[in-house]
Amino acid sequence: MSGSGIVEELAARWSLRVGSRFPLTPGSAPSNFIAPASLPDGTPVVLKVWADPLDAPPQIAALGIWAGVGAARLLEADVEHGAMLLERVQPGGMLSETSDDDETVRITAALLRQLWRPVPVEHRLRRLSDWCSAYDRNRVALSSGIPGFPAELFKRADALRSDLLESIDMPVVLHGDMHHFNVLRSCRAGWLAIDPHGLAGDRCFDVCQFLRNPVRVPTSVNRRRLDLFCAELELNRQRVSDWCLVHAVLDACWDYEEGRPWHASVAYAEQALTF
Repeated sequence: MSGSGIVEELAARWSLRVGSRFPLTPGSAPSNFIAPASLPDGTPVVLKVWADPLDAPPQIAALGIWAGVGAARLLEADVEHGAMLLERVQPGGMLSETSDDDETVRITAALLRQLWRPVPVEHRLRRLSDWCSAYDRNRVALSSGIPGFPAELFKRADALRSDLLESIDMPVVLHGDMHHFNVLRSCRAGWLAIDPHGLAGDRCFDVCQFLRNPVRVPTSVNRRRLDLFCAELELNRQRVSDWCLVHAVLDACWDYEEGRPWHASVAYAEQALTF
């Protein structure tokens, strides 16, 4: 069934009036269908259909576990078609519109406290080890040295990745993509998270993506952010710093294997060495 056909089927099944697609936000996948919609009683909702249905189960799983606490509510889901009907967070202003950087950290930390739940015995979340598998796929090439992609940087991050994954003692449900564009102002609950990756793993990893947004900032700013996150969430600062390097090199691995420009990710990874 075509993408438009799936949307029409879901609109009929869930009695939706579907609007035009939302404009893309930084980091969003252009192939996914995300649009405002409304229920017959006028309730505003969001319809999301993944381009690849196999990407949907971890997000559906995380949103189901959270049940609207700290995150937008999941109202309906069709795993086969990779589709979700979600609460439309209103008024919906992004955290990126908040000018006080320290306040954005505190808001995000408060949400993470709510989202970090014990991982259920049975779940469809994506394990953090699987999320980091680009290291395995690219190890031969990147550990040999690619011009502009230092082999020693890759090797250091790869060794840290292995140590960090092996030493996770209490895995939790992770958002996985917690940053300024995925935190919206809500009349219902102050601030809510949207668009999680739905991972299971080390809570220290959930701080990393925040530091790459909303724009690249001086190292001193990210050091202060790390200090605040670790104080607010009682995290081991060295462990968070190590994950930031692993996360940065992971981004560079993805860029490399997908043929995208990766020099900016490598430059950020070198900055992360000093966090």
